[in-house]
Amino acid sequence: MFEVRPRDLIWLYIFLLYVPLCLLVYRRLSPSLSPTSRRLSIGMLAAQVLVIVLSLAIRPTSLFQEWIWKLDAEWNIPSALASAQLGLVGLVALFTAWLARAIPAWQRLYLLGLSLVFLFLGLDEFFDFRTSIPNLRGHYLIVGAAMAAATVIVAVRSPRRSWIWQICLLFGLSIAAASGLLLDKAPDFCGAIGFVRPVGGCLAPEYFEESLEILGVWLALIALLGQFSRVAPRPAPRVQLALYAAPALWILLLARASPVPDIPYQKFGYGIQPALVGFESEEYLYGYYIEADDEELAVKLYSYPWASLDIGLGYSIHLIDQSSGGAVASRDNLLKRDRHSKLFGDNFIQVYVQEIEIAFPPGAPPVNRALWVVLTLWRPREDDYARQKVLSSDLPLLGDSQVILGELVLPSASPAPPPSPLAAFDNGFVLNAPNMPERAIAGETLEISFSWRSDESGAEDHIQFLHFGREETGEWFVYDQQPLGPRLPTRLWYAGLADSETWQVALPADLAPGRYSVFTGLYRARDQERVRARQADGRLWLDARVPLGSIMIE
Repeated sequence: MFEVRPRDLIWLYIFLLYVPLCLLVYRRLSPSLSPTSRRLSIGMLAAQVLVIVLSLAIRPTSLFQEWIWKLDAEWNIPSALASAQLGLVGLVALFTAWLARAIPAWQRLYLLGLSLVFLFLGLDEFFDFRTSIPNLRGHYLIVGAAMAAATVIVAVRSPRRSWIWQICLLFGLSIAAASGLLLDKAPDFCGAIGFVRPVGGCLAPEYFEESLEILGVWLALIALLGQFSRVAPRPAPRVQLALYAAPALWILLLARASPVPDIPYQKFGYGIQPALVGFESEEYLYGYYIEADDEELAVKLYSYPWASLDIGLGYSIHLIDQSSGGAVASRDNLLKRDRHSKLFGDNFIQVYVQEIEIAFPPGAPPVNRALWVVLTLWRPREDDYARQKVLSSDLPLLGDSQVILGELVLPSASPAPPPSPLAAFDNGFVLNAPNMPERAIAGETLEISFSWRSDESGAEDHIQFLHFGREETGEWFVYDQQPLGPRLPTRLWYAGLADSETWQVALPADLAPGRYSVFTGLYRARDQERVRARQADGRLWLDARVPLGSIMIE
């Protein structure tokens, strides 16, 4: 049993794959190619060997380098080259059909069909249509079988001297198809392979699959170049220039249309929030973006299905009132695989973008209320919808299937502030004089209305306190709650907020009758530290307590 490092085994595999086959092509097929075709074949071979060697030799120091040279990734250098080679095959078939005036029309239609298939394959190689078009792999098998059958028919009805090109085309297509079908989903090879055992790691099948696929397409290119050489041994300069420039132009067009620039190279851009949420359906959420105005809520989800591309999955976005728990608005959509993007940074991965817009109900939207934006994933099941459980999440949950993407508040039109507020707090909150009765009865409910304004956006939760004290006896009664109640925590306050809340203070039945001084103020929820408060003239209120006057308890 020989022990070999995986990287050395891959180097040996690439050598044994390319050298014998290239020597065979050089000796048996290359002499029949025209100078133009020979240069094209050598150029594409050199380019693919260079890319494979670099992908093996470069030791990535970042996720960006790992992606840009990864053989089985999309939108990177290897996929652009493989796409350009497929596109060149299609272009050569197109030029052959165009210039071959002497061959029957049905053979020219055959070449035109080959051209369209390879051009589409070239686009799919880069943009990965097969993950967004249902059962595309099955369609590929049907098209491949039809291409093989048509190639055999063309060979039978052609002179024997041209059979070599049909055989080369069939052989190349067989290699490319076999590599995709047999190795595409193959796991890493960690055990012994015959009398060779990899040590220090496992063998990644991507190098075997992609190199075989690229080489198979190159043989198909040789086959089409052979037929092109027969019909155009000395092509016009315009045709030569078009063929030479085609790969570079193809790659430039791919770069122009690539979805990679959607999200710039940084942690996350354009307000996109990172996430890592896994559902039982093996759908993963990697990021999201939320935006709202007076009329609707817009949400973008960046997700990827690792194990299944089942398009039967759906998702729902609900806008939940945090205070009541009721849904203010919601919408359901089926998951789509028709728009790609890429997240750079810690989650450098291909994703699918899901966009949904939710219109608010008719009439005034729910302003100045704390709202949760909640995501639910589901799968249709007969007449019901089976919610997909969340298996892992770095976002808070409402239940085992509801993910809280974020919270927001819709602002209201703010009235003009009063000329002289009662107290201005150091965090930018301003309290106006409250509406408080002069008398109350112990054991009943006391109503006090507080009016607040915010000159700055809130960053954390604050609690407002009420202190009722009798100086002659030293008795105190304390009542605390959020300034505007649970409907709008101070962490969601925004600059320009103006709102009020009527407190329902339950007075203890055993509260001793008498006159009580009433004070209020704010403290931070995280550390119970009081927020300093100032009078209208800028002086600090003592002990960060704002006097509200007195009340008689009966």
